Amino acid sequence: MFSYLLRRVVQVPLVLVVVSLAIFAITRATPGDPVQIMLGMETSPGAAEAMKKEFNLDRPLPVQYLLWMGQVLQGDFGRSMRLNQPVTALLRERLPVSLQLAAAAMVIALIVSIPLGIVAALRRGTWLDHVFTGFTVLGFALPNFALALILIYIFSIKLAWLPITGIGSSEIAMKDWWAYFSPFIVPAIALGIHPVAVLTRLLRSSLIDVLSQDYLRTARAKGLMPSTIIIVHALKNAMIPFVTMAAIQSGHLIGAQVAIEYIFAIPGLGSAMLNAVVNRDFPVVQGVTLVIAMFFIAANIAADVMYSLLDPRIRY
Repeated sequence: MFSYLLRRVVQVPLVLVVVSLAIFAITRATPGDPVQIMLGMETSPGAAEAMKKEFNLDRPLPVQYLLWMGQVLQGDFGRSMRLNQPVTALLRERLPVSLQLAAAAMVIALIVSIPLGIVAALRRGTWLDHVFTGFTVLGFALPNFALALILIYIFSIKLAWLPITGIGSSEIAMKDWWAYFSPFIVPAIALGIHPVAVLTRLLRSSLIDVLSQDYLRTARAKGLMPSTIIIVHALKNAMIPFVTMAAIQSGHLIGAQVAIEYIFAIPGLGSAMLNAVVNRDFPVVQGVTLVIAMFFIAANIAADVMYSLLDPRIRY
């Protein structure tokens, strides 16, 4: 396992180089001149040329890429063209907020999807299975921003139980833990509904397949307790594809917060990315996308480690 992890870590720079090339090519291929967007159509040619020179936009594309990668290797993602601040400062300010919201959504997804998937598989074909399956279909069909508006109306406006905004203030946590955690509940549920649907359906189908295996029939014939058969023998094997999808969803949640952050006025990476794309702020788009790619890679490596813990037969 150690040698496998070492090989994966060695592969990370190569993956990031490929991702960086794709990010750079896509940003440069998008229509619209970032200088004109920043300065306006009536700006003087001298001001436009000065800004292009400041951000190396007057250089050939290969030179621009090499200059950017040279900055990245030094821990510098450049400076925002719109905000005129270092991208690293922007990431330092907004990344913790997005990570906390993604972690809260993932915790809700795991807490809900695991018991729902197990019960749906064990009660296959019953009314419980139909109810849970219908719930997952609703999770697939209902956009997270629509669910967010529904939850705001019920829990924030009608019942007045939970606040609409307030995420991102660390000073509140020192004074009142509930005032710190309560703003996360509604957006985390709205963000986590899609992972709940995905993981529940996957665990149900995987567990149904595992429950039909011969070794489980042998376990029943030996007189093992049903709880032991399900938890110790069946669930471990059924969790392998579940862990894979959970890792993918964890990375996806970091970059899927645009609508949720807009609705709840959350100062996270999603809103920063949206503003950067609209204004063609190349350094921010490239820096944020590269950081999200790093989290996807880390989540996949963590999933590989979990495989060997769930099934000792898996060796790399």
